[in-house]
Amino acid sequence: CWLLYIDSSELKIQSPNNLGDLSLHLTLIKNFANGVPLWPDSPIFVFSKLRYPAGIDLFNALLSLVHVDLLIGLVWVGLLASLAIFYGFYQWGGTFAVAGFLFNGGIAGFQFLKTFKFLDYQGTAADIAHKPIAWKSIVLSMLVTQRGWLYAIPAGLLLLWHWREKFFPAETLAEGGSSAVGLAKADDPGSIQGNDPGQATAVNARGYRRGPLPWWVELSIYASMPLFHLHTFIALTIVLIVGLFFERVPGIEIFTDAPIRRHAAAMLIAAFIPASFFVWLTTDQFHAASVLKWHPGWAQDSTEFAAPFFKLGPKDWGSSTGPGLLLQKTWNGVVAPFFQFWLPNFGLWVLLALGLVGLCGWRIWKGKWRWGDTPPADIAFVIAAVVIFAFGYFVQTAPWDWDNLKLMVWGYFLILPFLWSDIIGRWAFPERAATCLLLFGSGFVTLLGGLSAGHPGFGLIERARLDHIGTALRPLPVEARFATYPTYNHPVLLQGRRVVLGYPGHLWTEGFDYSKANDQLTALMNGAANWRDAAKALGVRYIFWGQDEKTNYQSSSRPWEATAFLVASGDWGAIYDLTRAAPQH
Repeated sequence: CWLLYIDSSELKIQSPNNLGDLSLHLTLIKNFANGVPLWPDSPIFVFSKLRYPAGIDLFNALLSLVHVDLLIGLVWVGLLASLAIFYGFYQWGGTFAVAGFLFNGGIAGFQFLKTFKFLDYQGTAADIAHKPIAWKSIVLSMLVTQRGWLYAIPAGLLLLWHWREKFFPAETLAEGGSSAVGLAKADDPGSIQGNDPGQATAVNARGYRRGPLPWWVELSIYASMPLFHLHTFIALTIVLIVGLFFERVPGIEIFTDAPIRRHAAAMLIAAFIPASFFVWLTTDQFHAASVLKWHPGWAQDSTEFAAPFFKLGPKDWGSSTGPGLLLQKTWNGVVAPFFQFWLPNFGLWVLLALGLVGLCGWRIWKGKWRWGDTPPADIAFVIAAVVIFAFGYFVQTAPWDWDNLKLMVWGYFLILPFLWSDIIGRWAFPERAATCLLLFGSGFVTLLGGLSAGHPGFGLIERARLDHIGTALRPLPVEARFATYPTYNHPVLLQGRRVVLGYPGHLWTEGFDYSKANDQLTALMNGAANWRDAAKALGVRYIFWGQDEKTNYQSSSRPWEATAFLVASGDWGAIYDLTRAAPQH
């Protein structure tokens, strides 16, 4: 989302995925840099505070204030964050985890064998073919479009690595130079016993390993995460909550002789107030919490992503009876989605993930491990991954059901090291190579196709137009609200100024009900009889009349031209101040 460049007279972007998203981030960066009070009103919705975890944009705004050019700041933040992401995945799970991040996919990309073309088969190409894939490229659909990931991924991986090194230091190093992961053998029951003497010394003793990060660094990263990425904060919180239940120590020693529980509880308690404050900020004082709802199935029943299959009707299989109804619900809710949605989207990943969960369960039974004993790393993190996936599967956390993938993807990240160490890494080289080809082939084709899709770039806005409007806006108060046509690349927005309504797609994904405000804005811009009342209700001080407004409000009578003060005008349009009367001639 950082790749913005100059091409002759235009500002362009490389990826079609973030034509709208990058515009929003530019708006937020400019808005912060303009000197608005923190926490600011939303620049894209008149009746709300900023409802977005914009920490990374605030950071770029601070760079702008110390005279770092916007384009240079975007590029360097993106490059350094990308290096941190690579290092984070390498530390977490070696080269396999790096490949899992870059080349996630299912089977869609293997259309290359038919077309011999590198295309984004999991994204743009699938949408054009009206066969949308929910398991899109993480790089193209998340990292490129949502700048919060630039901080959330490396910071989240750093915490996961820290927790693994702190509580599971004695486990075998994974192949390829990655840090410790669970490589306990399935035929060695003692390897997963929570009361193993060596492990007890390393983990359960009061002087257990402190871990790579100082306490205050760990707390700062975790507690500040809601300011950058709320879904990552939820995933990390689930990991800590799961950690509360691993050790079973009776009586008053419930914390003193249970280091994992003690540390998790201390982290949750210490972070409660600052993290709650940041959640309060980024959710418009918890008003955005209304988007949470029970929604089993993630996107498997979505009209946008669910593949055509067939479902049993209410009269089939005797569904009016108890057994028939159970059969119908089992088929429609589990069996059919598995073949029509999960396998086409995730391919071999589904089978390997289920195999890993089954393997951990078998090792628990084989080694007579019991809940309450300290588990090895693989069992601990796989259990946390299952809980994260289950939460994302059953609870919708955003207006668009696909956005739950921002949470569920952390379950995917958690299991990557253990898929290799517990399953794939134990096979002979031919089997490993074939498996990696099946796992990463689709994602590799998709990533290359998606990166090449932007050639020769997509125009965002004319530079001269943006600069002239910026000059006209500079003397106007930063807290003023403008009436403009709602679109993603409006020059008033790109200068960081507040408008009545931004791009409808952004408003919807942030959970705003904007229908009434949109009706009032339309009445105002068309010059309806009550246009002044509409302007007052929307808190509008300035009306901007430019190319977008002329195109989309062609029937407007523009009554403000005769009654409002003309602040500035040019080939780019005009700005009118509704609080000042036009001069009398």
